[in-house]
Amino acid sequence: MTRTIHRNFEQVTDAESARSALLAKGFPPSTVKLTKHTPLPPSVASSTVGNILDALTPGGPAAAAHARERSGAMLSIDIYDEDESSNADAIMSGFGARPA
Repeated sequence: MTRTIHRNFEQVTDAESARSALLAKGFPPSTVKLTKHTPLPPSVASSTVGNILDALTPGGPAAAAHARERSGAMLSIDIYDEDESSNADAIMSGFGARPA
């Protein structure tokens, strides 16, 4: 039975390097997906809620805006057993991966 693990990277280049390393170690290309973080398009509802929550964030709206800045990418890997999970985690950790 397969399951998918997800890991975030602060830099797209780190995620790309981790993906290359996973493929070099024999993970099939169809099981490794790289997704770049992109900002969500603004809407009236999300802006209203965001403004309220920003006011409640320690440090105020500026701190909240900084926390929302998301560069980088996420790697998703389909794994079949715990050995694959451990190997994938070890490889991705070497490139600065964080749990999603």
